[in-house]
Amino acid sequence: MEKTSLIMTEAPPFALPMAYGQGDQFQTFLQLIYQAPLLTAEEETQLALRYREAGDITAAHTLVTSHMRLVVKTAREYKGYGLPMADVIQEGILGLMQAVKRYHPERGARLATYALWWIRAAIHEFILNTWSMVKIGTTQLKRRLFFKLRQNKSNLSPLSLEEANELAEKLGADTQTILEMDGRMSGKDDSLNRQMLDQGGEILNLIPDHRPNQEMRYLALEKNRLLVRLVAQGLQKLDPRERYIIENRLMTDAPKTLETLGEEMSVTRERIRQLEKRALEKLRTFFQSTPEGREMIPASILSGQV
Repeated sequence: MEKTSLIMTEAPPFALPMAYGQGDQFQTFLQLIYQAPLLTAEEETQLALRYREAGDITAAHTLVTSHMRLVVKTAREYKGYGLPMADVIQEGILGLMQAVKRYHPERGARLATYALWWIRAAIHEFILNTWSMVKIGTTQLKRRLFFKLRQNKSNLSPLSLEEANELAEKLGADTQTILEMDGRMSGKDDSLNRQMLDQGGEILNLIPDHRPNQEMRYLALEKNRLLVRLVAQGLQKLDPRERYIIENRLMTDAPKTLETLGEEMSVTRERIRQLEKRALEKLRTFFQSTPEGREMIPASILSGQV
């Protein structure tokens, strides 16, 4: 058990040591992984039961370290994704830990067989989350296609329509989804702060800013103030009943019905409609009589079309 003890001393439980992230240190870590002895089925069962029944962390650690070579072997299948191998291995180890936590040896499967699914799932999730700032695996089909396309494409160039049709038939997907995923996989993220070689400056400078500037904001604020004052002056031309109807029919987020206002004023619904119509005519007359009203109030309102 000396080799197992060595691994347990060098590698803290349930973590890839940060010191083994790159270069010679990472190679040393890989060597330690391959020094860990393989477990027999009986040893594996005993350790799993000790962890499950007694919470023995040392037993769980031994299960993890003895299967780390499986993580390394699986992680190397994903070399073509351009990610640091140390990071991929670390994510695979996290999947292995989940497998150890959920492993039930009495069901007949060896830990390596059970853990392989968890290791791949953790690595897939890491690649999908790292590939782009924009989430690309939004459905189970697209997540599957992401990896299937990488395996089936002969090069990294965009697919032609004919190639997409062939892959769609082979992978059991529609051509449009194949082309969509291929486009998103081919177009890697680019920084808006990247320097432009020919013109100087950053790409961000080429994006037009459509937000209103300070002058436009000030003009809009002044126009709104004038409009509020104009409407207030127009309301002064109405009698109390007409003003109340306009305020509760046209100047509120929850307008009252003609029936409701009729009940409040003890008149008929038709009478409220007549008062509302008369009030609107007074307001139109007032707005048309002022230069500000003719300029700021929509022509459709001034003409009585609405």
